[in-house]
Amino acid sequence: MATYVTLVNELLRRMNEVTLDIAGDGFDSVRNVQALAKDAVNSSIRLILQDGQEWPFLKTTFTQTLTVGTRQYDFPADYSSTDWDTFYLKKLSSENNSPMPLSVISYEQYIQNVRPSDDTGDQVNGDGPPALVYQTLGTAFGVSPIPNAAYEIEYVYWKFPTDLTAFNDVSIIPDRFKHVVIDGAMMFMMRFRSNEQSAAMHQNNFEDGIKTMRRVLIDDTLFVRSTVVGDSRTSSFTSGV
Repeated sequence: MATYVTLVNELLRRMNEVTLDIAGDGFDSVRNVQALAKDAVNSSIRLILQDGQEWPFLKTTFTQTLTVGTRQYDFPADYSSTDWDTFYLKKLSSENNSPMPLSVISYEQYIQNVRPSDDTGDQVNGDGPPALVYQTLGTAFGVSPIPNAAYEIEYVYWKFPTDLTAFNDVSIIPDRFKHVVIDGAMMFMMRFRSNEQSAAMHQNNFEDGIKTMRRVLIDDTLFVRSTVVGDSRTSSFTSGV
């Protein structure tokens, strides 16, 4: 993966400007066009990430350890969205529970059909291993029944990384698409120079690059699955159907 300083230097070379020391000397204190180049790289990456929140390179597997008597759990700080099909209850040897995938229901379904039994259960010691996960109205998920032990639930979520800061910070964008990052950064730099014609050209290249990324990394026309909560139906489509 490309580092922050290598991306900035590639951008500066495109603009025929003085590049920075690849060892990071003076990187934090640069001024003028070099400082603008640093901002432009981060702005370009940010736009790419906002265009597709479910880029595969943003997928992260996380294990949540449950707390006895606690129903709801916050997602990690860098959380963007969740793959609700991936919640899995691990085996806890001390409890000898059965590991299994956990079904997911909406918050409305939880309120109408499940919460009454949770509210009348053991609020302190819990009622057993979770059998389902429910969505909440915030950046958290809930489990039911209320856990009676420190069970572990594994799931996949898409993160939203922070901006690059240090010279050797590694870009989350795969190397084969770093040219897309540079095109986006060039768009910002040309706008700063009030060169709208060049900015428009780089914007077109940038948008085309993002479309290619989506086609290669996200779009899948051969397999379609409903993600409606509570609907487990799956359909497959192949060419010629």
